[in-house]
Amino acid sequence: MFHYNHSIWKSDALEIPGVAHGFSTREGGVSTLSHTASMNTGFFRGDDSETVVENIRLLCRHAGLSETVVCTPQIHSDIIRYVTRENVGEGTQRDVPFSCDGFVTDQPGVTLLVRVADCAPVLLAGVTEAGAPLVGAVHAGWRGTAAGIAAKAVAMLREMGAAEVHAAVGACIHSCCYQVGEELRDTVAELRGREFAARHVTRRDGALYADIAGMNRELLLEAGVGAVDVCGECTRCNPALYHSHRATGGVRGTMGAVIGILR
Repeated sequence: MFHYNHSIWKSDALEIPGVAHGFSTREGGVSTLSHTASMNTGFFRGDDSETVVENIRLLCRHAGLSETVVCTPQIHSDIIRYVTRENVGEGTQRDVPFSCDGFVTDQPGVTLLVRVADCAPVLLAGVTEAGAPLVGAVHAGWRGTAAGIAAKAVAMLREMGAAEVHAAVGACIHSCCYQVGEELRDTVAELRGREFAARHVTRRDGALYADIAGMNRELLLEAGVGAVDVCGECTRCNPALYHSHRATGGVRGTMGAVIGILR
């Protein structure tokens, strides 16, 4: 189950010894612009760099994590990078040497950050046979979801030695609000099969609506994840608590989801 406390959501599924995590809302930060207040973790949204960096630091503190963050510009891909302590600090300024949509690590003191504002944040935690923790974080928009980015992260954690993996899908836009076009349905059908598309892209009142949280849940279970927790909160339904691209026409801040292995 998900629990909300001190401006962030946490999931029981990720309560693994040696791991901490958190999914942000609009609360708990220092942004003062009306469209970014108060927790905005994204550059190029109106806040100066110092404000965004301070918000990221605060999110890490709220989650009980090290402020040694790795993040990146996101490109709606299925690209995932393995990162180490050598990558700490990358992405916490405007200029970064890479773009991707997910990270995995097995090193303590590395906080993984992905950013969302309707897309699905997926955090993963695993343990090896010896009990050592491993973690992952992915930004799953519809393109990344259809390409199987969450399942790819699971596979990478298993290659790194994870004997068991748990996952949590944070607040995102849900099928109540996520009206989509035929391109999404057809792409999902092409990549995941027509039956999968029919389960997760449905017609209502003459329009198509997609369930990206449900897609990720199914793909994670198919990948062998032992427990998948899905937050029922729809970002589009509650723009007072969440940054939502759909609700604001793109004039908004960006939420963050963080996970890491404790030192």
